Amino acid sequence: MTEFHYSGTLADGKACQGSVRAADAQAARLRLMGQGIAPVRLTRADAAAVREGGDAAQGPVVRLKRAQVLQFTREMAHLKQANMPLDRALAILRETVTDPRVDAFLAQVQAGVRGGKSLYLSLLPFERDLGRQYLVLIRAGEASGALHTILQELTTQLEADDKLRNYIAASMTYPLILMVVAVLSVIILLAFVVPQFRQIFDSMGDKLPYTTQLVLQLSDFVRGHWMALMLSLLALGLLIRRWAVSAGGRQAIDSALLGIPLMGKVLENLQFALYFRTFGTLLQRGVPMVDALRIAVDTLTNAALREEMLPLTDKVKSGQRLSEGFATPRFARTSTRQLVRVAEETGQLDATLLSLSSRCEDEGRRVMGRVLAAMEPAIIIVLGMVVAFIIVAILGGVLSINDTI
Repeated sequence: MTEFHYSGTLADGKACQGSVRAADAQAARLRLMGQGIAPVRLTRADAAAVREGGDAAQGPVVRLKRAQVLQFTREMAHLKQANMPLDRALAILRETVTDPRVDAFLAQVQAGVRGGKSLYLSLLPFERDLGRQYLVLIRAGEASGALHTILQELTTQLEADDKLRNYIAASMTYPLILMVVAVLSVIILLAFVVPQFRQIFDSMGDKLPYTTQLVLQLSDFVRGHWMALMLSLLALGLLIRRWAVSAGGRQAIDSALLGIPLMGKVLENLQFALYFRTFGTLLQRGVPMVDALRIAVDTLTNAALREEMLPLTDKVKSGQRLSEGFATPRFARTSTRQLVRVAEETGQLDATLLSLSSRCEDEGRRVMGRVLAAMEPAIIIVLGMVVAFIIVAILGGVLSINDTI
């Protein structure tokens, strides 16, 4: 018998650690699972640590795309709804898959299930791609015997998240194209059109209008230093990207994004839509409130918003009501605090949070529609003004030559 040190989680989500004696690592896992403990890390007393789901025999953990996670969840939900055993369902999925990456993922999960692990433990090595919320709901579904229902809910939620991201990407495509066209149009005018009038204007010297001289100087600068300009922009972009990766830079950028008129409100609403949806779904499936708060805050990709919502977990953990945690300036002009307080009194907190999620998403879409409706003509107007300024400056120079003659 070998002694193993372990750290894991109990059925209520609380962390635990200790030691257990077993013949091997697999036997130790099964013994802990029989005691209601989900092992996260096993360490032999006389050997290196063996991470749950990361054995060398299974090979390296593959990376999954969001579309692949959605496809796996959707198909597993259909198979489990037909009361298909996990091992058989994974085997059927491997027969139909064509992507080598997904096949490797299914092979590792199937190996874990055949080795006696639950689906939750078999998916644990892929937490980076699946997310904590995904795994917690899978564990709750297995514990309650409603795994097929959980998989269907996860499919619906993943589809909603994917639909929201596609909406944002599609909405921003046209304005970005307009901005690129605007910049390229101005560069082409300065680099190729304006120089055609250089020989005509050289004979005028200082008699040219000030606007014509300004456009000619700007054109000369672009033509003479285009390489330096490109390198400078590239270096600036790399520096900003490196700064944005740091904690301070990410915090400053995300705070600045929230301060943008209208667009900051859109970002805030869409972020809280994911937050409330995750929070409500976890509570609906019986996850303890403190654990649900910790998982939900991870959905906030904006560092400034995440920093604001982190203290909420400690407040609830210390015994305060959840509604008191929403007594912040950001929620001062909304009815969020009052709705949460009423939900706590009536026992409808999960449904209220899901309703808040829908409200935030609808508000974000509505404001984004207004922003895009104003952004597209604004870009066209600015582009027209710049182009008109250049054309008027050139025409002014031509007219000044005629006046001189």
